[in-house]
Amino acid sequence: MVTIYYLSATGNSLYMARKLEQLLTEPVQLRSIAQALEEKDFKPSGTVGFVLPLHFFSLPLLAEEFLQKLDLSEAEYTFGIVTAGFHYISDACHELSTRVQQAGGRLEAFFYVDMVSVYLPLNDLPAQPVIDRRLQKAVQRLEKIAGSISRRQKVRVREIFAWPSRFMHRLVQKQPEKLDAEFLAGAACTGCGLCERICPKQNIRLEDNRPQWQHDCTQCLACLHACPQACIELGQRTKGRRRYHHPEIAIKDLL
Repeated sequence: MVTIYYLSATGNSLYMARKLEQLLTEPVQLRSIAQALEEKDFKPSGTVGFVLPLHFFSLPLLAEEFLQKLDLSEAEYTFGIVTAGFHYISDACHELSTRVQQAGGRLEAFFYVDMVSVYLPLNDLPAQPVIDRRLQKAVQRLEKIAGSISRRQKVRVREIFAWPSRFMHRLVQKQPEKLDAEFLAGAACTGCGLCERICPKQNIRLEDNRPQWQHDCTQCLACLHACPQACIELGQRTKGRRRYHHPEIAIKDLL
């Protein structure tokens, strides 16, 4: 049995987890990290995998919270896949290896898969043809990764900029209460509550039909990208920028 834990705000990592399930010729159980935290599913056995997005040059804060509670003493083979827009500035492999070891396991294989950067405060989405090409290449990359996992190969990557990535990530870890300080909903907000339902941290509450962020944010941007009115912004930096979710993942799959 292969247990794959995934975390996905816009569908990229969920799509890769589902595709990997199709490619592996053995039983696979997919588990949302948010759901696993709620159900206290902390002791998997057999082959254990993680499919995660790159956040702030390393692992998502919610994934770190989950890994702190995980017991991998019965895991026989552990692998990680991190999706990113640009993975060269990152220490996710080092960080995941460290946390897996702290959980009583050993990270045997790690892979990066470049897809689409959805962190709109830094940049707008690329043109649609570019997105299509990147998603196609990601599937081709995953097909090779599935072969390595099936053969239980040991695979590691070299992270040239691991130290500065780690330093920048630590700065974020020290002030999580500030990550939602600039979120706001514009006048087009209808009070539909989708942002409240999609937040993996349950950090959004509707008050007088308006979303209010509760200062326990990981800045995954699920709320921003999922808003039907595209009226949630992170300060002024995201205004006018296109929203995204993976074309083969519906919003309801992310709830």
